[in-house]
Amino acid sequence: MNKENNVTNDNVQKEKNENYKYEYDFEYVFSTREGLLAKELAEGLNDTKNIRYYISAAMKHQEDFLWDIYARVMEIPLHKVRKSRGALFAYLVKKHGKDNPGN
Repeated sequence: MNKENNVTNDNVQKEKNENYKYEYDFEYVFSTREGLLAKELAEGLNDTKNIRYYISAAMKHQEDFLWDIYARVMEIPLHKVRKSRGALFAYLVKKHGKDNPGN
């Protein structure tokens, strides 16, 4: 029984260590150009909960392409956006990213 408790405590400690590493990785990512771009886009679109998507997009697409999509999304009045600006941004990146494989 004591052994089971140690395993459980070890698992908890391991999770804490993994979370610490995960947060540290975010600190590293935000020190890169792509990370800063992702952070700016997510904050501008009020969608920081999906920061992983923006990091991925910043790594896959050119910065100018993403800023063009961002500008298009921000031009649309908020009352005309169905879900959120973040969702619209993701849709447009997916749609136009396929049309332009070089992005």
